[in-house]
Amino acid sequence: MKSNWFKNFKSKFKIVIIHPDTYEEKGGFNMSKMKITNMIIIYSLILITVTTCLIFFTSLREFIPGYTDATLDRRVYSMERRADSIEEVFRQKDQYIENMRRIIGDDDNINGEKIITPLNIGDPYLAKKNFEMPMFFVPVNGMVTNRFNRNNKHFGVDVVAGIDAMIKATADGTVIFSDWSSEGGYVIGIQHDSNIVSVYKHNASVMCREGDIVRAGDAIAVLGGGGSTSTGPHLHFELWFKGMPLNPEDYISFEGK
Repeated sequence: MKSNWFKNFKSKFKIVIIHPDTYEEKGGFNMSKMKITNMIIIYSLILITVTTCLIFFTSLREFIPGYTDATLDRRVYSMERRADSIEEVFRQKDQYIENMRRIIGDDDNINGEKIITPLNIGDPYLAKKNFEMPMFFVPVNGMVTNRFNRNNKHFGVDVVAGIDAMIKATADGTVIFSDWSSEGGYVIGIQHDSNIVSVYKHNASVMCREGDIVRAGDAIAVLGGGGSTSTGPHLHFELWFKGMPLNPEDYISFEGK
């Protein structure tokens, strides 16, 4: 019985093509069940192979449920790097704000770079950093009564001038602090180029607000003696570079005419 099935499977039959109207025989060819089966298998394998290649080597696989975008890992990595960069920017801004708060409060425990000795023209640190100190405008002419002393946490100079003398911006910049503090009275902080910050304390009043753009020589405050640490009407003036206090007298002559 099995032999008869196999013979029937291999036996040939003729497929004839007939004209539908005249029933005239137009052609034909011999075929067997085995040949038909082999052709189906071959064409199926070809179709499967082509489909598999399209899925694995083209972007069509993205439309198949369960497959991920070929660039997903790269995009995720890029997003992670951007997130890390944004986090670092926010960390630096928070550190900067904290440092400014401590500068205004006369605290030498500054975050970030270590406080070093004041910079000057012969300092090898300047040559290493290719740093150029800008030209400073005298904030007020007067007598220096208390000089810079980092060991005593006196990070600026005290300048006594005439009553109601105008305090002027020492360089172009942006006002980043303008408010009253219990120790410094009316205080102004200005951000300049090259990471320089100037601070003006013990003012009787201020003439600019946070966010204002000022030019060197612009009047920004009126000399006074406000604040619990003041001993009389004077300007307490500070210069900072990247969280490091500088001696203002290394760059400005307050008693000059």
